[in-house]
Amino acid sequence: MTLETILNAAVNSMIRGHHSPHCFSSWIQGQGYIGKGDGEQRRDHLEQLERAARSEVENLGFAGSYAEPGYEQPRKAVLFADWNKLPRNFDRVLEKAGYAVEWSDEWSTCNDCNRAVRTQPDGYCWTPGYREVDGDFLCLDCAKKAAE
Repeated sequence: MTLETILNAAVNSMIRGHHSPHCFSSWIQGQGYIGKGDGEQRRDHLEQLERAARSEVENLGFAGSYAEPGYEQPRKAVLFADWNKLPRNFDRVLEKAGYAVEWSDEWSTCNDCNRAVRTQPDGYCWTPGYREVDGDFLCLDCAKKAAE
């Protein structure tokens, strides 16, 4: 099964009501933010959810592997997204399919080798596994090569 098929099935499962998003609220005029809605609100909520989820799928980040030390390399690739807009526990499905799942606001890719680098701390002793050069992220291996 391809990644595209898996992602489309996830979005469709939410729209059909089989699964709920991890964490998503829609804005309904006169009602404010709602989690699910009833009747007419439900239709508006599902339309907003579908747009948000499809946008996340279209803008999915991708890296072939980790450049960051200490991470087990995935069989297929590392994926970055705002997973709140996709089904709860969907990360488990992707991990079984061979992908590593990371949050798009915490990770980026090396501009040279396209491997994944963590850009936000995950603990007190965290140190960046990249260098920022002219606004570009370079993993430590590529930064070392560039300096030689």
